[in-house]
Amino acid sequence: MRSTPGQSEWNLGREPEDWWREVLRYHGHVGPWNVIGWRIGKAAMREFKAQWGDHTLDIIVHLPLSTPYTCLADGLTVATGNSIGRLDIRLAEELTSQTIHVSIRSKTTGRMIEFWPKPEYLRKIESRPVDQLESLARECITTDEGELYEVRGKKG
Repeated sequence: MRSTPGQSEWNLGREPEDWWREVLRYHGHVGPWNVIGWRIGKAAMREFKAQWGDHTLDIIVHLPLSTPYTCLADGLTVATGNSIGRLDIRLAEELTSQTIHVSIRSKTTGRMIEFWPKPEYLRKIESRPVDQLESLARECITTDEGELYEVRGKKG
C-alpha cells in the first residue's frame, strides 16, 4: 500500500532538506560509502518514479556485514526514507566486497533492477584513513554515475 509521507499517523516522516546533514546526524559521519548509498537510492527513486518515504521500494543490500561496507545502507535510508526497522531495506551477507550490489524491486510493478558498484571505485574507497573520508565523500557527489556503479535489469 502506497503511503504519502507526512500524511498519516504511521508515516510522519519528511524528506530531509539537507541530505548531507541528515547522513551526519543519522550515521555520525559522512564518508564515501554513505554517499554511494545515497546516490544509488536517489537513482532508484528516479528510475522507479518513487517518492521519498512512500515505501514502494523493496531494497536488499548485498555486502559483507562489517564496516565500512554497511555504511552504504545508511545512505540508502536517507535517500529513500526506507528503513531496516520497516523491513523495506534488508541486508544480505556477501563474503567478499567483490560481490557488493543493491537489488531494488518496485512493490507496485514487481520490476527489479540492480546497482553494482564498480570494482575500481570500491578499491579506491576501501580501507582509507578517517582523515580522507570527507574529501572522498565530496568527490563521490560529483562523480558520474557510470563511474560509480553499473545498473542491471533497467528496462523502460
